[in-house]
Amino acid sequence: MELNLYQNHTRAWLQNDYAYPVLSRRAEGISVGINLSPANECNFRCVYCQVIPEQIHPGMKVDFAQLKDELEKCVDFALSGAIFKHPYFLEVPPHQRRINDIAFSGNGEPTLSPLFPKTVELAAEIRRIRMNEGPTEDFRNAAKEMKIVLITNATRLGQDELQDSLDTLLENNGEIWAKLDAGTEEYYRKIDRSLVPFDGILAGITRFAKRRPIVIQTLFSRMCGEVPSWEELEAYAERIRKILDDGGRIRYIQLHSVCRPPICAEVQTLEPELLKEFAHFITKKTGTSVKVF
Repeated sequence: MELNLYQNHTRAWLQNDYAYPVLSRRAEGISVGINLSPANECNFRCVYCQVIPEQIHPGMKVDFAQLKDELEKCVDFALSGAIFKHPYFLEVPPHQRRINDIAFSGNGEPTLSPLFPKTVELAAEIRRIRMNEGPTEDFRNAAKEMKIVLITNATRLGQDELQDSLDTLLENNGEIWAKLDAGTEEYYRKIDRSLVPFDGILAGITRFAKRRPIVIQTLFSRMCGEVPSWEELEAYAERIRKILDDGGRIRYIQLHSVCRPPICAEVQTLEPELLKEFAHFITKKTGTSVKVF
């Protein structure tokens, strides 16, 4: 049951274009996603990307008024508990019947959208109003516990023009989950397939982590049957150590593999036992807590 729900992160929720609830492994509860990239604006082309062609709407621009309406309705649907009466979520186990966050995720990199700052303010306002003016105490408490999460490939994390928006997000029970899938430039190019310099991403993560604690999100998989080498794991651990040595703060590392079928058929999931072995290695080398999902 749970696996089926985890595997389906469809953006098509009740004909919505921008807001969609999912049961999230890493959130360990309900996450209300925001898709600011219906046209698939992204500066990565990850081999494990799971955005299916049917979810992409080339040339589509975000209608902010519609986004606001969809997001408010999705959040209220989740906070009220009515979501668990919907057939799609009927079998969610009791310990996961909670709303964890509003998450900037979607079909591409959220920070590339010119509407990202405005939407951060919107998410903060939605949370603030509901935690203060919600219809019941349970509703208000759930809103207070609800996070605002940015899931980012970290390519713009160090940009000056984003810092105020990122601070706003964090000041409203927010978290930043920054992608780091490699230890070497070669492996980064192979997995994330981006023209953005790897050193620039590492510098951006370090710069921001010196200001505010972040979560590192790492996906390891098999490529054509091959797992990441121990040399690559050592290089990855060295990158984490360097961030810490330079004064960056990492709350913890999320280590996971593919759960839903990726577009690239050569990519397969890693066994949980191997992920745990990698996690133990990373913790031993860096002293950083690693959660395996």
